[in-house]
Amino acid sequence: MAIKLHPLQHMKQAILLLFFAFLFNDTKAEVSDSSRAVNVGDSVIISACPAKGFVHIQYYKKTRFSDPNATYDKATGDNFYEYFFSEGDFDAKHLPCEFGGKPYRIIAFKTLVDKNTGADRPVMFLDLGLNTVAWVELPAAVEAMEIYVE
Repeated sequence: MAIKLHPLQHMKQAILLLFFAFLFNDTKAEVSDSSRAVNVGDSVIISACPAKGFVHIQYYKKTRFSDPNATYDKATGDNFYEYFFSEGDFDAKHLPCEFGGKPYRIIAFKTLVDKNTGADRPVMFLDLGLNTVAWVELPAAVEAMEIYVE
């Protein structure tokens, strides 16, 4: 007898597969959830805004670029973190609710090291518009169902 998953359980299962695949491949999170693979350039959905707001997704708008000629590999996401975050000025805050309930393109994945614990800190970056990205703390955002794939 087959077990049917509730749609939210299926979405959580799919994004968890994304997360675990990401741990083994820093720049290309190829995941098969029996329907498709998820990579840089694909989309994930930011959930409807939780009652307490988004906790594990940050909004970054870059207001000044030190090197306007800088670039990164848009096909793989390689060097995106350095390109966007290494220099310049930012407006940063928790993701506003207006961004909820919509799909966003994956720009890059990065594994950082937590300064306090030394543990790996996997993050995903989503394109929110011109010079604006979402910084997604993958394990926590997945667990809180702030992001998912269909």
